[in-house]
Amino acid sequence: MLNTRLPNSIFFALVALGAVQLSYYAPRIPEILGSHFSGGGFVNGWQTKAAFFGTELAMIILATVVSFGIPRIIAAAPVALINLPHKEYWLAPEQREGTLVYIRVWSAWFGCGLLTFLLFAMELVFRANLHTPPQFNNAAFIPALLVFVAFDTMLVLRLILYFSRTPAR
Repeated sequence: MLNTRLPNSIFFALVALGAVQLSYYAPRIPEILGSHFSGGGFVNGWQTKAAFFGTELAMIILATVVSFGIPRIIAAAPVALINLPHKEYWLAPEQREGTLVYIRVWSAWFGCGLLTFLLFAMELVFRANLHTPPQFNNAAFIPALLVFVAFDTMLVLRLILYFSRTPAR
């Protein structure tokens, strides 16, 4: 049986890690920091510390909405508004709860991947701003981006394959 306990626990641990990250770097970075970097890792955009932390908070909220809000919206939506292969089967009363559990678990794992990547990117930005001039570590970012894309591709393929299979009759 699918269970959201593990991905939910990981997600909330990541949120706590984000809070620790923010509290650690807040006193260490400058009031105006590099927030956007060129392909070579050089700063080409600046933000105030407050705006940057607001952006980080907004990203954590976005990941939370993706992980927990979207499955609730799907569960509350009328069947006619849900786009799902074989939805007459997957959303029938005897299958509906199992389908919604699958979507909740899938979304929680997706949110974990998204939040992990966002926190890692923020870590690289924080570290870049500890130096003068700031220098972003593309050598660490590119592999992280590739892992994130691979993880999400695997999740999306699993979702597609799960719901595209012909239901047992």
